[in-house]
Amino acid sequence: MKALVILTLTITCVLATPIDFNETEVQPSFDVYRDVRLLLSTRRNRGNPYRLLFRNLENLRASPFDPEKPIRVLIHGWWEDDTSDISVETSEELLNYYDNNVIFVDWSEGSRTINYIGAANRVDPVGFFVASQLNWMRENGFTHFDRVFVIGFSLGAHAAGFVGKNTGGQLFSIVGLDPAGPLFREGRPEGRIDASDARHVECLHTNGGLIGLGIGAHICAADFFPNGGSSQRGCLTNTCSHLRAVSFFVESIQNNGFHSQRCTSELQASRENCNSGGGQWFGHTDNARNNLRGIFHFATNRNEPFAQGPFRN
Repeated sequence: MKALVILTLTITCVLATPIDFNETEVQPSFDVYRDVRLLLSTRRNRGNPYRLLFRNLENLRASPFDPEKPIRVLIHGWWEDDTSDISVETSEELLNYYDNNVIFVDWSEGSRTINYIGAANRVDPVGFFVASQLNWMRENGFTHFDRVFVIGFSLGAHAAGFVGKNTGGQLFSIVGLDPAGPLFREGRPEGRIDASDARHVECLHTNGGLIGLGIGAHICAADFFPNGGSSQRGCLTNTCSHLRAVSFFVESIQNNGFHSQRCTSELQASRENCNSGGGQWFGHTDNARNNLRGIFHFATNRNEPFAQGPFRN
């Protein structure tokens, strides 16, 4: 808890300090080729992730990877690692419901730093590294981009965007879970997750606003603003509201009850008075197939289960 308080205070200082993100240098101690780990989990090796070596054909062929099955890539956020919910809970729930290859991107050597600015600068090279692996896998016949889903949380959402940018916007789907706000500008789509990064890009905003940890803006093809998108029911801190994005996604995987209403604007979503129709479920694979676009709102419960329904399997 003390660490979370320190991190929240650091974010507040970043928000209050005018910094030119373009001029901030990446700390030289972090090397993506040395420090980023790609951890593969399938139904064959649950609980014992297999480390994929970068562009290593022998290593990949010896792994439990199945080229006939889709790939879901998970990318964590600031101060997280392979024990975070986006790794453990999300991977487990995905494998319960989908017989896929789940690749967790562990960039904790670059994210576990009190220097948020340094960590934020690393999402671009992390995304490039992951994209290079996926490009190589496609070139060698191990996958097709229409079978690749990338899910990222916070800074990891922007890293997911850079994965998409460096694969030519050809990936099937990217889901950004409360993309980080500090230092990422709504007016600079080339420097953050964006609607053009994949065939379908969907974002969930749980802690936007002037002092929130998320960007909280309509930057993706489909943007969902639960409970107004700034603070979440049952939460007293920004950290809690920010982390709810992962909890909502995990809950949506098997029994999706996050049924939304379409909004005409972000303002309408923030006021929770959307009434322009709906029938869409956050995080559902049909959203990508149907090229869902727009701004959406749904309400949640204060505690688990968060979804209020109606439900869709």
